[in-house]
Amino acid sequence: MAGGHSSLHKDVINPRGYVSGLAWIMIHSLFFCILFSASSSNLIEGTIPLPLANLTKLISLDLRFNKINGLIPPNIGSMNRLQELGLSGNALEGSIPDSLYQLVRMSNLYLEMNALSGPILTSINNPTNLRELYLNSNNFSSGIPLALCELKNLIWLYLQDNFFTGELPSDVGNLVVVDKMDFFVNQLSGELPVSLSRLQMLEYLNLSKNSFDGNIAEQLDHILNLDTVYLSHNKLYGEMPKSLELQHIQVLDLSFNLLKGEIPSGGKFSNLSAESFLGTMLPNSMCQYVQMEQRSTINVNMLRVDIFLA
Repeated sequence: MAGGHSSLHKDVINPRGYVSGLAWIMIHSLFFCILFSASSSNLIEGTIPLPLANLTKLISLDLRFNKINGLIPPNIGSMNRLQELGLSGNALEGSIPDSLYQLVRMSNLYLEMNALSGPILTSINNPTNLRELYLNSNNFSSGIPLALCELKNLIWLYLQDNFFTGELPSDVGNLVVVDKMDFFVNQLSGELPVSLSRLQMLEYLNLSKNSFDGNIAEQLDHILNLDTVYLSHNKLYGEMPKSLELQHIQVLDLSFNLLKGEIPSGGKFSNLSAESFLGTMLPNSMCQYVQMEQRSTINVNMLRVDIFLA
């Protein structure tokens, strides 16, 4: 991002090197800026003033990794040309204001690592060109709205480390170009949607540390680009499906579930015996640690397996 930092006069820099709240009074001098970057090293502190929304010519605003607190301005929707907004790594709180969802030209939205809370509104589908959505490491709650699945240009979706509840939307398969999808550490439950099989571009999937149950869908074998899968610390049960024999899956973590039955014998599992999972190193091309805890029940072995295929 190009910067408008030079517009800030030296007398608004306090002795500690932080840009104080007085700097925001200079906003009028940025009126004709298109790009404004004041991330990381600027260490801006204080709240975001309402007049910031008067910079209606901005297409990119980067205020990531500063010491900004308070709320996202409720009138931020006035910046109707904004295509990229970076507020990550601050101490922002409260909910996402309704007007932010009206920024229909937005393509990249970075709000991670704050203390934002509340639900994600159904109007999240307004910015139809949204490609990168980072909401992770906040306090968002409630369910994941079905409207999120209408963002068909979304490539990266990061919602991990929040308090989302309910089921993964059944239409998640509509995110046809999504490449990375992370829901790690939430309170999601229910079965994995069958529509996951439609995510042909998906390479990275992390659903660990939720409460998903049911079987691991055989449809995973339809996701031809899938490279990394984390499903650990859920309540998945049943047998490990044949789809896990796929050659293209390089990292697979199924630990701390309720899986049972035989370990698949094809693909990268073809040369492994039960002993191969007892705290040993995998041979040659599979050189990551694998551990299995085996508990005997009535003619059935309950497996807890850590599998990392390289």
